[in-house]
Amino acid sequence: MSMKKIVVALAIVAVVALGVFANINRKPAAIEIDVEKVKRRDLTAIVSGSGRIRAAKDVDISANVMGRITDLRVVEGQEVDVDDMLLQIDPVALQSAVNQVEASIESAKIQLRAAEENHEFASRELDRQEGLFQQDLTSKAALDQARQAARREERNVEMRAQDIARLEAQIVQSRHSLSNVTIRSPIAGIITQLNVEQGENVVTGTMNNAGTVLLRIADLSVVEAEIEIDETDIVSVELGQAAEVRIDAFPDVTFDAQVVEVGKSPIGGVSAQAASGQAINFKVVVRVVENVPGARPGLSCTADITTKERAQAIAVPIQALMLRELEFDEDGNIIKRDPIEELLAAARETDEDDNSTREVEGAFVLRDGEAVFVPVEIGIAGERHFEALEGFAEGDDLITGPFDVLRTLQDGEQVKIRERPSRRGSNRDEDEE
Repeated sequence: MSMKKIVVALAIVAVVALGVFANINRKPAAIEIDVEKVKRRDLTAIVSGSGRIRAAKDVDISANVMGRITDLRVVEGQEVDVDDMLLQIDPVALQSAVNQVEASIESAKIQLRAAEENHEFASRELDRQEGLFQQDLTSKAALDQARQAARREERNVEMRAQDIARLEAQIVQSRHSLSNVTIRSPIAGIITQLNVEQGENVVTGTMNNAGTVLLRIADLSVVEAEIEIDETDIVSVELGQAAEVRIDAFPDVTFDAQVVEVGKSPIGGVSAQAASGQAINFKVVVRVVENVPGARPGLSCTADITTKERAQAIAVPIQALMLRELEFDEDGNIIKRDPIEELLAAARETDEDDNSTREVEGAFVLRDGEAVFVPVEIGIAGERHFEALEGFAEGDDLITGPFDVLRTLQDGEQVKIRERPSRRGSNRDEDEE
């Protein structure tokens, strides 16, 4: 026998002897624990996000013509109906343009009548020259001259008619511009933003420059919450899911809502968020399905979206779940050893051990005075409980605390239920809940 094998054998014997001696002379004290019986519960998976209240429909009112505001009829916060007058821009210049085009139309009509009379005279002259030519009473040159004059007057009539058509199109545009000096409300709502005062000049927008936004009207009969959802949760959010909205201004009230928009791209773009080191969030819009008295755009809010529901599921308290490193054999079965076997395994050569270890999620169950670690397969996550798809049965005593005990608790350790002081008006079942 080689010296190495002799040393290993002696070490194993010494370890076994120490273990036996320790078990004979000392029994470890049971660790005090809290337990909760596994029950069936209705679980609801919730995804939450914070954001701002906005109107489901709002309109920015801008000017289509330039000029000075001569009549401002509204103030911020005022309610308006459809077609109510909001303000008026000085109409003098545009009214003058309309008058000029109208005068040009009248002048063109007079010119058209004169051209038509000239054309009629030239046509009669052409007929007379053709009659004389047939009787050899006039020359071919005189006939050609009469024909040319008739065609010239005919073209003149066409040109005058086209002038009138052009001016009539121009008057439509001029009158439309004039109508834009009076700005009316396109929707019923509240003036949530007023950016101008009477006497100010407004400008229209161009391709590269935005025009003056005069005011904003919001229809607050239907409000929405625009929230941000983390990338890890957005995959669970779908259109039509139910939600509850809590507005900071109304802390004692929750409002029923429904998901109406789910962003497909990160807010601000992936590159921008990655460069800044921020978490990647997606925009989600939920529409409140009931009236919200006193709502204002921009109010802070939080929305809880129900992504999944499970009725009467085997429920495990969140605080009971732990990660433990377990050893598995070649067939994937969990290997359990008592403390003496652990010492013996440590004394063996590790290069001959084909077993593997990995972290497993599970919880401890109280069985015959021992803490037994049971791996668990998790389903949906509720507010305080997880759904246990495998691993636990209804009525199991699940070890839920104390936290400092759970953090170091090992499989097979001796435990006992901690006695809690009784409270007046309560019972054990209520304490467990």
